[in-house]
This record gives sequence, C-alpha cells and structure tokens, in this order.
Amino acid sequence: MTQETATAVRCRAAVDEALGSVRAEGLEPSVTGLALCEAIARGELEPEQAVARLVAHHRR
Repeated sequence: MTQETATAVRCRAAVDEALGSVRAEGLEPSVTGLALCEAIARGELEPEQAVARLVAHHRR
C-alpha cells in the first residue's frame, strides 16, 4: 500500500467514524456538512479548510 493510499484509507475511516458518532447522538449533518466530509475523505480538503468553509456558510 502506498503512502497516498494509506492516507486516503485513514481519512475515509476518520470521516466514517465521525459521522457514525454524530448519528449515534441522533443527529444528521447538513447537506453542506456531508459534502465537506466527503471532500475530506476523498483528500480534496484538509479538515481545517472544511471547517472554514462551514463557518463561512453559516455566517451568510
């Protein structure tokens, strides 16, 4: 397994775990939140970038 593949697997696992935790609390992320989580899992965004985008979205 390459370094890039290992990172992608870890990102996907972290996103899946976070979403599972939220859902276990009886909550469901917004469409925007889910899209950002998927972008993190695909390696397109760093978590910090996703947080900044989500904050900006909710400030509008």
